[in-house]
Amino acid sequence: MISIGIGAFIFATWLVLLFFGKSIGLSMLLFLIPFSYFFIYILEKNNKIKNPKAKILLITILLLSSTYSIYDNSFFNSINLIIIPILFSFMVLGLIGENFNIHMDTIEKILDSFLNPLSFIAESTIKFIDSIKEKLKVNIKTNNEEKIKKVVKAILITIPIALVIIILLATADEIFANIFKSIFRQIFNILNSIKISTSFVKIICIIIAFFYLISLFYYICFKYKVINKIYNNQVKINDSFTIKMVLISLNIIYLVFCYIQIKSLFMRNTTLNYASYARQGFFQLMAVSIINLVTILIAKRKDKANKFINYMCLIMIAFTFIIVISATIRMYFYESAYGYTMLRLLVYCVLFTETILFIPTIIYILDKNVNLSKSYFIIVFVIYICMNFDNIIAKRNISRYIETGKIDMFYLKNKTGADAINQIVKILETPVATDDIKSETRKYLKETYENIKEEKMDFRNFNFSKLFAKNLIDKKVRF
Repeated sequence: MISIGIGAFIFATWLVLLFFGKSIGLSMLLFLIPFSYFFIYILEKNNKIKNPKAKILLITILLLSSTYSIYDNSFFNSINLIIIPILFSFMVLGLIGENFNIHMDTIEKILDSFLNPLSFIAESTIKFIDSIKEKLKVNIKTNNEEKIKKVVKAILITIPIALVIIILLATADEIFANIFKSIFRQIFNILNSIKISTSFVKIICIIIAFFYLISLFYYICFKYKVINKIYNNQVKINDSFTIKMVLISLNIIYLVFCYIQIKSLFMRNTTLNYASYARQGFFQLMAVSIINLVTILIAKRKDKANKFINYMCLIMIAFTFIIVISATIRMYFYESAYGYTMLRLLVYCVLFTETILFIPTIIYILDKNVNLSKSYFIIVFVIYICMNFDNIIAKRNISRYIETGKIDMFYLKNKTGADAINQIVKILETPVATDDIKSETRKYLKETYENIKEEKMDFRNFNFSKLFAKNLIDKKVRF
């Protein structure tokens, strides 16, 4: 407990020093590398590691963390703030022996790993204090000490619960929310009048981070219980008729749908515009994919040996593939007409991922020995990591401008960040660029240059893309 408590304090302090008042850059790696090492270290010290292979997820975590110091993509930077903690939770739970399959309890386990430590804040803090006392051979316990423990425990448990309840009620009732808005507004006004120093705010943040981290370490090392449910995969003949009916019905629907796709899309017989056509195709694909995946998993779990069910599942995969092709063509039409954006890139990547996922799914249907959840996980995250390290949106838009004279400057200025500067600079060298576009480009480059200078980059928020953009603008652009 002493190691856990000291580690929690050190990392709470390090967390605040790295991220407080700074944009995320190299700081993400500087925090996660020692934090991951320490977490694995305390698990090993407490003999909690049952599956060392889970450490391989650390490669994925560090790769995604490195993008904060390499690229300036606001979309992926925001998404990775969710993905990285989830991956870290997967790694830690995998290390201590959790087996993740495609079941709802997987989501529950991940959420529990983040939320359950809150209920152990008081207990972990008290254990830490008792460990220090024992180390210092301070064994005197008075009634006052017991009362203080009870008060501290009550406060530490009550505050998080009260905050969660307030947030939930505020989102459910607007009048209730307005009451607390006015209260918080008055509190902020008082704090502003007092002029609380930045150092005081940092200390508060360190204390909050310390309590959470010590309870997290304590919960995983001492309180978390690995309970891997054994799911019943026995053949259930009584359900075969229902499963067959569902599969036949869905395949008939997909047959009609695919016939319409071939007639309207491939034969160019449609009155829909590009925008509605592309969006409809994407959401149809997502709905069909989810339905198909769930149906196949349920059907195979209920009756693994039935060949008719296997054939129906394979036919369903074939129909899904046709819908993937349809959606890809629709998105191509849409992108050709309106340009390249992050959302449209994601559509392409989802379609590509769906296609790759067909491979382990088909193997699973054929009753081959394949870990479907692990295969899905690896495929999805390999593609996601590749997306993080790819920067083609600005390049495609500038190429389109040179070829067609069409450009969406608003999107390039507001959505692409410093990563796109090396491409945007090319507008000034493009013969087809109008004076208005060149003037708008120079203005944007100047604003970007000033913003990067004002950011005062140091080792915490260091970013290669911003540094390269600043040097490139300084070298090639005259204001």
